[in-house]
Amino acid sequence: MALLLVISVVGSACGSADVQPDSLALADDVAPVVVESTTAAPTTSTTTTTSTTTTTTSTIAPDPLRTWVATAKDEVTHLVAYDAPNGNIVPMEFLVPNPHQFGGPLTLMVTDGQPGDEWVQVQLPIRPNSQVGWIDTSLYDIAGTRVRAEVNLTEHRVTVYDGEEIIAETDAVVGKSASPTPLGTFSIAAKRKNPPEESYIGPWALALSAYSEVYETFSGGIPVIAIHGTNRPDQVGQSLSNGCIRIPNDVVTFLAEHVPLGAPVTISA
Repeated sequence: MALLLVISVVGSACGSADVQPDSLALADDVAPVVVESTTAAPTTSTTTTTSTTTTTTSTIAPDPLRTWVATAKDEVTHLVAYDAPNGNIVPMEFLVPNPHQFGGPLTLMVTDGQPGDEWVQVQLPIRPNSQVGWIDTSLYDIAGTRVRAEVNLTEHRVTVYDGEEIIAETDAVVGKSASPTPLGTFSIAAKRKNPPEESYIGPWALALSAYSEVYETFSGGIPVIAIHGTNRPDQVGQSLSNGCIRIPNDVVTFLAEHVPLGAPVTISA
């Protein structure tokens, strides 16, 4: 049985590109049911910017272990981001709704800015991975977290910190050579409690703001990278997945309870 979670996308954003796949899917287990391409996702909508024209109304002491997180307010129906403060709308190939398809409010990791700014730069949960854009903070609540995770693919190891303290550490299954887990710093975009009939992916799936860089589609959906449980604990410590990170069920349950949405996850080789 393929380890897949498919959730429908509810339309397309105004001004965005036509939606191609009609769902998101967790990219994991034996083989994709549908693979349209084995090339990296298109890069036509990269929106990195060096603009810092924000208005700061407060000064907050710097903390290198803190990450600011933007959580969409109830009136936000879907993500709208700009290439600069008051700039042009960033085109997206699919709608990023609020709430997230996998549950919970739309939550974004801030990459530039802080509470009190009229605009902050955030990492966008779209393809290609690690794009950024600017959001209007009047539509978001900004809060900080000192929780972060580090995934070392060579060591097959996941370590979770709260500040300087390690709060969880485990071996993991990571992507195999043909479908590697993507490198970079991403964030926890959603938490999904899995129903009993999907016990093969454990009790929880923590979807990241990252996508497979090998598969264009997976089981008809856009392949999301996630940290989730497994019914094969004997495989932990190996490179066997289609990109997802599998960890023991007791550990993923702990992470679901203690790692907030928006917390950064750094994946390194």
